[in-house]
Amino acid sequence: MEKLRRVVAMISVIFIVALIVTAFILGILGSRYFVAVTVLAIVVPVVLWVFMWFTHLISDDSGRETEKEQDTKTEEETDLKK
Repeated sequence: MEKLRRVVAMISVIFIVALIVTAFILGILGSRYFVAVTVLAIVVPVVLWVFMWFTHLISDDSGRETEKEQDTKTEEETDLKK
């Protein structure tokens, strides 16, 4: 699941950067599509953030620790007591 999240995040970043570069180029060229691409460059990150926030709210693993994390904490506490 973590790998999927990283891949989706990387694709999102590439898409947002492409929108910003496209808006910059269209602005220099004076294209009529400049405003539309600029609006997309603002709206797309907001929509992606809302989507990630919502999926975090409904996911089951948001507040739980895995067994591996619990074992690591237990080992660290044991080492500190020594």
